[in-house]
Amino acid sequence: MDLVLLIKELGGEADLETIAEAAWKRGIPPPVATRRLMRLVEKGVVEVVCDVGVRYRVR
Repeated sequence: MDLVLLIKELGGEADLETIAEAAWKRGIPPPVATRRLMRLVEKGVVEVVCDVGVRYRVR
């Protein structure tokens, strides 16, 4: 499953723990999900939102 779609399903924005947990339920191990998420951040597809906690948002 594509992480962009996963984040969209989570409401368009989620913290790393929530993303990793949802990915794990879909068969993607947390380390793999984290690496894919960081690649999406590098490509500008996902942005990091710093507030009370760090969250990731689909652009």
